[in-house]
Amino acid sequence: MKVGYVITMASGVSHWTHREIDILTENGVEIFTFPLRWSVGPHMPKPGWHFWKPSIARTLLTQPGMLLRMPARYIKLLMLAIRMRTIAEFLLAVDFSREMRKAGVSHIHCHFGDRKLFTGYYCSKLLNLPLSVTVHAYEILCNPNPAMFKLAAASCKWVVTISEFNKQEIASIYGVPESKITVIHCHGDISDERLSASIKLLIAAEFREKKGYDILFKAIKKLGRKDITVWVAGRGKLDVAKMAEDLGVSDQVVMMGEVNRGVLDVLYDACDVFVLPSRTASDGDREGIPVSIMEAMSHRKPVISTRHTGIPELVEDILVDENDVDGLAEAIARLADDPELRAQMGERNLEIIKRDFSDEATLKLKEIFTNDNTEL
Repeated sequence: MKVGYVITMASGVSHWTHREIDILTENGVEIFTFPLRWSVGPHMPKPGWHFWKPSIARTLLTQPGMLLRMPARYIKLLMLAIRMRTIAEFLLAVDFSREMRKAGVSHIHCHFGDRKLFTGYYCSKLLNLPLSVTVHAYEILCNPNPAMFKLAAASCKWVVTISEFNKQEIASIYGVPESKITVIHCHGDISDERLSASIKLLIAAEFREKKGYDILFKAIKKLGRKDITVWVAGRGKLDVAKMAEDLGVSDQVVMMGEVNRGVLDVLYDACDVFVLPSRTASDGDREGIPVSIMEAMSHRKPVISTRHTGIPELVEDILVDENDVDGLAEAIARLADDPELRAQMGERNLEIIKRDFSDEATLKLKEIFTNDNTEL
């Protein structure tokens, strides 16, 4: 079954929509997703998902072709869009419907009963396909276009909402028959006991070749242990999520995206081991001493890194050679199986930071600023 999803990505994919698509995809439903907006957020499409990025230029260029293909229907719906103040949604629907037809979509579902539903409505009319929508509380009482919502909801085969209370509200305010309103209690991610009990490795770094993400994932693959999870915090041009997918370890990798200082501190505190297999990149790019290693050590975390540039000046143990998948795998296994060693290394790392990378060390700059003759 192929379903066209009309959503928004104002800040990535909303977590409940992401989970919904994931569950449906794993259970044989092929989802083709059409966001009205596209921006990066904490939850992004997984590799292999069908996502169609919106484009103003492409949307405008598709209009003449649809007008020639079905002139009467195009003009009728355009007149409706003008009357209902939904011209942008109609134009987007023309673009989306062309791709839905190519993909062989047989049903259209919209998340939120606002502009997403209005766009889906025009898609369903252009393609003669059944339409459904998931409605949340906002669209019931604060809908930006109640008249259009009433029209589009009446055209839906099913209206989905998350509570009996909302069901009654939709029926009483908009006159939607209760017989076609169904309640499905949505939820956030249910805790995965396997992941919560696993050893959690954290890597917080830009998505760049020199950070060694591929070496880490290959080491995880080599270990073949399902009791180890990798938390990835960062962003960049390198497609780290696809890399994990291609190496067959995506089920053990949690993509956190770019996180702020407060969240990163929480990740440092919650992880068991910090890993950064830095190496010299193919273009010669290399590290100095990564700040993320210093930060992890200041949170009493054991660190696994490489004999690369200045890292050995900071990390006493555990270091492996650059690009050494086997050595990295052995180091991860060693710490994963020895909580006492993790604690000892964490305490030692904190002492190193206090001694050599503290505020007092930083204040040596003050001596340079105030006395050019001072010996440091």
